[in-house]
Amino acid sequence: MTVNRKERFKERFQAHYSRLCRIAYGYVADQDDSEDIVQELFISVWDKGKDAMPDNEFLQYMVTAVRNNSISFLRRKQYATTVPIEDHALETSLMPDESHEDSHNLQNMADEALSQLPPRCKEIFLMSKLRNMKYSEIAKELNLSEKTIENQMTKAIRLLRTYVAGKGFFWLAIVSTIISIVLNL
Repeated sequence: MTVNRKERFKERFQAHYSRLCRIAYGYVADQDDSEDIVQELFISVWDKGKDAMPDNEFLQYMVTAVRNNSISFLRRKQYATTVPIEDHALETSLMPDESHEDSHNLQNMADEALSQLPPRCKEIFLMSKLRNMKYSEIAKELNLSEKTIENQMTKAIRLLRTYVAGKGFFWLAIVSTIISIVLNL
């Protein structure tokens, strides 16, 4: 860590910080969050030694990284405010005037839709959506690659949508609602 590196880093921080915060703000629409995103990015850049890039590459890298980090922040924020389905009883999550029997039927419909998935696909889907596990966590637990997990999730969603579409309007409305709750769409 030479003084030159510190000084150059400080100059780049001062030169680009405001612009990068404005870019982040365009995504997250919160001043504090946008500043946090940019500050964390600068820390990461320092820790990884990415500050050694030439000026034009550095700015391009930072703009792209701010965009990606802002999108990731929004995804994390979306999942952080999501209540796992097992923590939120189905009968209290739908219409307040529906009977216990109706909500039980809805649960049966959701179970039937999920039963259409192949066993491994269903297991991965439930680990992701009900246990809120990240793809990397699922991959590690099942000793599979993250790409395999991603492919299985894509397959599960495609199969569930196909199943729902084949059941007609009533099933579409009911099961789409349930899938939306599970998927947070």
